[in-house]
Amino acid sequence: MDSEQDDETAEPTASQSTMPGSSVAALGAIVAGALVLQVAGTILNTLVPLSLALAKQSPLLIGLVGSAYSVGFLWGCFKLPPLIRRIGHIRAFAVFASLQTMSTISIALLPAELWIVPRLVMGLAAAGHGICIESWISGQAHPSQRGRIFGLYQILNRVALIASQLAVGYAAIAMESMLLLAAMAFSTALIPVCLTRARGPDSSQAVTLKLRLLWTQAPAAVIGCLYVGLMGGPLVNVAPAYGILIGLDQKAATLLTASVQIGALLLQGPTGLLADRLDSRIIMLAAAGTVIAALVALGVSLHLGALHLPGLLALFAIVGAGSIPLYTVAVTHAFVRLKDEQPVALSAGLLFLWGIGSTIGPLASSAAMQVVGPQGLPIYFAVLSIGLCVFLVIRLVRKPAPAPVESSRDARPISVPGMGSRLTPLK
Repeated sequence: MDSEQDDETAEPTASQSTMPGSSVAALGAIVAGALVLQVAGTILNTLVPLSLALAKQSPLLIGLVGSAYSVGFLWGCFKLPPLIRRIGHIRAFAVFASLQTMSTISIALLPAELWIVPRLVMGLAAAGHGICIESWISGQAHPSQRGRIFGLYQILNRVALIASQLAVGYAAIAMESMLLLAAMAFSTALIPVCLTRARGPDSSQAVTLKLRLLWTQAPAAVIGCLYVGLMGGPLVNVAPAYGILIGLDQKAATLLTASVQIGALLLQGPTGLLADRLDSRIIMLAAAGTVIAALVALGVSLHLGALHLPGLLALFAIVGAGSIPLYTVAVTHAFVRLKDEQPVALSAGLLFLWGIGSTIGPLASSAAMQVVGPQGLPIYFAVLSIGLCVFLVIRLVRKPAPAPVESSRDARPISVPGMGSRLTPLK
C-alpha cells in the first residue's frame, strides 16, 4: 500500500516525461494558471487607479502607484531569472502567486499613500509569472507550432482581460470584496500548475538577460517588443482620456479601450498562424502599415468632421489589431533565431523590452498630447509605426527573408527542454 502511494506522489521519471501527453498536460496547466492570473491582475490594474481617483487622491500619487508596478516589472526581469533557474518553474510560480496574494490583501490594509509598496511587489511578481509562463510555453511547443500555441494563449489571455475589465466596470461590488476576489484568483492559479506531473523547461545553466545577443541575432524581435509596449501602454491607459478630449462622454471613451482589445483578440489567432509560416519581419511590416493607414483615415475623418463613434471605434480596433498581437510575432522570431538559447533568459529579455516600452509609452504619448492637443496621440502612434516600417524595410533589404518554415506535418520529432523526450508534433 505504501509503495503504491509513493508511486503516485513521486516526481515524473524520464520515461513518464517522454509521453506526448506530458507536454500537453504541461501546456494546459500553465495556460490555465495564466488565465486565472490574468483575471486577478486585470481586476487590480483597473481597480487601483479607479479607487484612487474616486477617493480624490492627487494625480501625482496615482501616477506614482502606476509607475511602481512598471518599475517592479522591469526589476523582476533582471533579478528573477536566476531564482527561477535555482528552484524551478513550478516552485517559482507558487512563490510569485503567494507574493501577489499577499500584496493584494495588503492594499486593503494600507493607506493609499503606501500602495506604492504592494504595487511594486506585484509588478515584480508579474514579471516572474510572465517569464515562467512564456518560457514554459515556448520550451514545450514544437518550433513549427510555437506561434499558433502562443497565439492561442494570447487569445485566451485577451478574453480573460476583457471579461475582467467588464466585471470591474459593471459589477456593483465593494472595493474590499473585489480585492478579496483578486486574492482568491491569485491563489487559485496555483492549483493547475502545482497538480501537473510534467516538469518545466530545463533551467540547469546560469540565466542572465542577453539583450546584446538578442539585438545581434534578432533585432526585429527587440524592436517589435519595444513597439508593442510603446503602443500598448497608451492604447490602454491614455486612449480613454483622448476620447474625453475629443468630446466623447465617459462611457463612449471607455469603449475605445474595449475596441482596442477586441481588435487585438480577433487578429491574435491569424497572426500566430502566420508567424509559423512567414518571415516575422514581413508580418510586422504589413501590420504596422495597416496601423498607419488607419491613423491616416482617422486624421482625415476628424479634419473633415465626418467621423462618428462607430467609425472611431473601428479605427481604434484596427490600430489594436495591428500592434498588440505583434508581441507573439516578435517572440516567435526570437526563438527561431536563437534556437539553442535558454527559454528563461530569452523570455526575460523580451518581457524586459516590452516593459520598457509600456513604461515609456504612456508618458511619451501624454507629453505629445500636452504639446499638440488630443491629436498628439494618433501622431505619436503614427511616428512609432512609420519608424518600425523603415527599420523593417532596411532589415529585409540587408537580410532577405529565409525559406518558409516547414509545416508541422513534415516536421521531425524534437527534444523538448526539460522533458527528456522526443515528441512527434500533433497532426
